[in-house]
Amino acid sequence: MNKKRLSNHLKAVLFSDEMQDGGQNVLKEKCCTVEYFGYRFERSRNDAGFPYGPTNPTLLSFTVRLVKYEEGLVYHQRLKENNPSDYVFLFNASFNDQQRLKSYDNIFIVNGYVTDVEDDFSSGDKESRQMLIRVKLFVNSITYKGKMSDKQLVINRSAE
Repeated sequence: MNKKRLSNHLKAVLFSDEMQDGGQNVLKEKCCTVEYFGYRFERSRNDAGFPYGPTNPTLLSFTVRLVKYEEGLVYHQRLKENNPSDYVFLFNASFNDQQRLKSYDNIFIVNGYVTDVEDDFSSGDKESRQMLIRVKLFVNSITYKGKMSDKQLVINRSAE
């Protein structure tokens, strides 16, 4: 693994699996650096501005930088399987000497279906070459976990 691209303290990383035991299964080598992510939800709001009613389905897009091509195969496999999976975005994550997750400020767990995958290879010599992968998810649910509180947002896939 090219250590120049991954530091011990990263702004945002993605772990494409279910987080267990408070993150003890999260290894630094299994995380990808997040270049971009975005989504938009729509809900009705009352006159005071408070949301009510169901949250409409949405797509979440993200782009991650890969160190090795093989790291991107999981997204192509999930696109073929058409099963929902967890994607854990960790913000301000740091890792211990054993390269396991030590701490984080907030996490954003998205459960959803992969609907599109796009690979982007940069040119250059073997040492400087990078690969970005852009993924779109149809979202089932989002769980926010922070230092102060946890909140889950379940996305309704049918009108109620």
